[in-house]
Amino acid sequence: MKLTFKSEYYWFLIFAFCSIAYMQVQDTIRPNYSGDSAYIQYLSGVFPNFFPAIGLPAAFMMILPHLHQAFNQSWIKDQLHLIAVGITLIGLIAWEFQQIVTPNGYFDWHDVLWTILGVICFYGIWLMTPSKLKKQKEV
Repeated sequence: MKLTFKSEYYWFLIFAFCSIAYMQVQDTIRPNYSGDSAYIQYLSGVFPNFFPAIGLPAAFMMILPHLHQAFNQSWIKDQLHLIAVGITLIGLIAWEFQQIVTPNGYFDWHDVLWTILGVICFYGIWLMTPSKLKKQKEV
């Protein structure tokens, strides 16, 4: 029996890796770090924005093709990665800005910057992805 590597698995692995990295930074590294390295403190503060900015577009690459009635035009299928990036950018940056008015919220321009860098990193991953994994199957 020959196993095939579907594009959904590829995008799911990226999403899963980023989700695990996010949880490790948010729940383990940040609260338990007792050192005084400003570099590690800075990265543990911005990585919870960076990893979702990579993982969420990967999740959208799995989810959006299943909305086939809304996405049945070929130009949308060809630009699915850009739609995923756009939804992610709007959502994560809106989340950061809403922290201005939230009690105990903390708005930081560095978080916005690292969200943008994460999306750029996802786009780089998409560019390096083999074309057979970029194609979406008909659902």
